Amino acid sequence: MSNPYTGTVTSALRKSELLLAGQPAQGLQAAALREAALMQLWRAYLAYLAELSFQLQLGLEPQSAAELQQRLQASAKASGEVAELIALEEDSCSWLTQLQACWRLLWRPGKGNAGAQGGVDLISTGNRAAANPESLNDDRLRAWHLALQELVQRHRAHTEEW
Repeated sequence: MSNPYTGTVTSALRKSELLLAGQPAQGLQAAALREAALMQLWRAYLAYLAELSFQLQLGLEPQSAAELQQRLQASAKASGEVAELIALEEDSCSWLTQLQACWRLLWRPGKGNAGAQGGVDLISTGNRAAANPESLNDDRLRAWHLALQELVQRHRAHTEEW
């Protein structure tokens, strides 16, 4: 049986890549493109969680790896892929934690401020251990895209081996 979430993950990753590959933009247009790329990365991550849930036959569309882990434990199952995601979510310096913090702050009006170069300074209020507040920029988004894409490809390759 094919996984109905696989195409969504791949599509969202590709869309974020296309949003970041365009001509350099400035001002509001650049901010809009960055926010759209961030939205597609978050969409890809959530779809990937759902893809894992489907593979593990858990019957839910989780909003976090922790939620997926709770269902796994309740079902007396284990997954190395979910354990890796949990570790990334718990590491205050990981790319995934940074991505999550930016996503959450994007939807909290008044929490993000325009940066000096048209970026958005997104400061994690929920994670006091985070190093320095960093602005959302194309390089950071590309790094998150690459990290998520590599994680998904590696996990899928591992699943195919089994």
